[in-house]
Amino acid sequence: MQPDDAMLGEASRWNGRMREQSPEGFKLDEQHAPHITLLQRFVAETDLPAVLGAVDQVRSKFDTSTIRMKATGLYHIPSGNIGLAGIVVEPSDELVALQQAMIEAVNPFVRQGGDGSAFVPDPTGAPFDPMLFKYVETFVPAQTGPKFNPHVTVGIAPLGWLGEREKEPFSSFDFGAKGVAVYQLGNFGTASKRLDDVK
Repeated sequence: MQPDDAMLGEASRWNGRMREQSPEGFKLDEQHAPHITLLQRFVAETDLPAVLGAVDQVRSKFDTSTIRMKATGLYHIPSGNIGLAGIVVEPSDELVALQQAMIEAVNPFVRQGGDGSAFVPDPTGAPFDPMLFKYVETFVPAQTGPKFNPHVTVGIAPLGWLGEREKEPFSSFDFGAKGVAVYQLGNFGTASKRLDDVK
């Protein structure tokens, strides 16, 4: 899901702070598009047209422009000495319903055993953490339904620094969505290459 300008502004601000701590980290841009992940799955490239068609069917049934969301804090996923950080989004009934519809639509095309070849190569040449492959393969059910943790990834930074930021007060804010898009993932699970042509 593509967030509106209110979230994009906050995501950009936090991304700048992350890059001050880890200059080698990624910058939010067209190859690292800020988003709320509804679903991650491995699919065969030959099935991509059918997958996009299934997503379009779901997209036609949900008016994402009316969905309102609330950012409530920060969190991170550790990876060695750094953490992949995100802005936490409150999981609403609307988001859970949209996610479930996407799961059901894409499920017939799911494949197992995806590896680094399924991802957009990292432009810096940085290797992929095998944890990423497991994360995608187990996204359903590990990150769905009652376990859904909607968030907007904002960058990487040292674990200690992130832990201190997460202890600080966070000013919650409301925001909306611009739509739903399909991306091929890059390193750290970033939305790197848009695969659908919906603007």
